[in-house]
Amino acid sequence: MSNIKIQQLGWVVAGTLAGIMIGSGFQAKTDKVGVVDLGEVFSTSEYAKTQTDTLRTMGQARQDLVQFVNTYPVFSQEQAQRFRDLSVKPQPTAAEKAELEKIKQDVIAQDKRFKALQTKANPTPEEVATLREFNERAQTMLKTLDRWSREFSDEFQSMQDKLRADTLDRVKAAVKEVGSKQGFNIVYSQDAAPYAANTITQDALKAMNSKK
Repeated sequence: MSNIKIQQLGWVVAGTLAGIMIGSGFQAKTDKVGVVDLGEVFSTSEYAKTQTDTLRTMGQARQDLVQFVNTYPVFSQEQAQRFRDLSVKPQPTAAEKAELEKIKQDVIAQDKRFKALQTKANPTPEEVATLREFNERAQTMLKTLDRWSREFSDEFQSMQDKLRADTLDRVKAAVKEVGSKQGFNIVYSQDAAPYAANTITQDALKAMNSKK
């Protein structure tokens, strides 16, 4: 059984940001060139921190689901689908949380009975039928979980890519805003001009953090 592969939540900016040159849109008689550490603005902004928390919460919910099903794989199909729906819901209601907890307790009780039947010396025909049903459930559930794990990894990667792109767009907008206000007609990424003066990194970070 393969578990969900949650990617590291760190914002990978090298390569994404390296060498970006941002025009401020400010027209001047002579060039006034600035430089910004886009990686610092990107990774230390409040927006990026919020998105990282969103990703972490999303990933943890799915990881917890996978771990629980791996431990107690005796779900019925109905229980399994509802368990998934409730477990990955971003903001469940109190009633939904209670329903999710009841499903967990029911499945734990089913698993306990399954294990007891496996060790019973002389099970009745009814108990043999129940044992067979639990075995079939477990086999089906582990196959289902394998599919879910792949789906979760894809969902997580897609969300991470989207949030990274959204954050980068906000960084660029903040740099352009500050560059224009301060009279720069061109602002280079620090990766492209590591020894340039006139840094606007902190001002760009403040501008980005001021946006809600």
